[in-house]
Amino acid sequence: SASALLLASAYVTSTLCSPTSRLTAARSALSHRSTSHVARRGLLGLRAAEPEQSEEDKAKSKALAEAWIRGDKSQELKGLLNGASIYLVGLPGCNNDKIGAMLAKRLDIYSFLDLKEVFAAAAGKPECLSYEALKKEIGEEEFRDLETKVLDQVQAVLRLIVSTDHGVVTDVANWSKMQNGLVVHLKGDIGVMSEKSGMEESAMKALAEEYGGFYQLADVSVTLDKDEAIDTAAIKVVDSIMELIKNNPPMRKGWEKAHDERMAALDAEEAKKKNKGKPGKPPGKGFGPSDAAPKSKEI
Repeated sequence: SASALLLASAYVTSTLCSPTSRLTAARSALSHRSTSHVARRGLLGLRAAEPEQSEEDKAKSKALAEAWIRGDKSQELKGLLNGASIYLVGLPGCNNDKIGAMLAKRLDIYSFLDLKEVFAAAAGKPECLSYEALKKEIGEEEFRDLETKVLDQVQAVLRLIVSTDHGVVTDVANWSKMQNGLVVHLKGDIGVMSEKSGMEESAMKALAEEYGGFYQLADVSVTLDKDEAIDTAAIKVVDSIMELIKNNPPMRKGWEKAHDERMAALDAEEAKKKNKGKPGKPPGKGFGPSDAAPKSKEI
């Protein structure tokens, strides 16, 4: 080709042309080559075509990416919480038991505690599968007394996701116990929650008006959408808590201080038992109901 001939002419022996002539010829050849069809193609001509995906494969890829993101968020939240428990409050039908179970699954070092099961067992009424059924059996006053006693035990334990009765927020003493951790208010459409709980919509509206001011005291409020997947709702809770903690550094410091104090107390107890020659609890293995707990959360 013409460009090949021009390049060759730039490198002929010195007996046929001078150094100046060779340089001039080389420049001419390169200038001619840069305007060739091959150069004009550039790197775009070398790009490989993207593989085609079916709609099913695209959906699987999207679901996998979302699962990775959700997993990363859950892992990050575990570090931010530093062992602080999470209490889920809300009107009947807010699904705090199902969302709580999913949260505990996501935060794999956390345990889920459904208080209605604890209350039923403590009252000797395991056949009562709902708060309302248990209240009918033992009465509202005894139910609230039982609730206070159980929370006395629960508030001293780390790494719990706790689902509660809708009326737990009306007792000031209960608030002080739950605020050793983090209180999350789950809210949604009144009609949807009425349908899920089996309660008349008018009765649900009355409850919302009666308890609305109490729920506003929660650390985090999460709005649930109609027909929302439980895992999606749980990730909403994760996102809201992460935003709260990151925007309130003193809150995390308060939890870290409480955690360190509990660990120090446990280590001291272990050392004391060893000195007496008695077997003790290994340090760092968790806490029982009798362990000390902070009186309030630093914010």
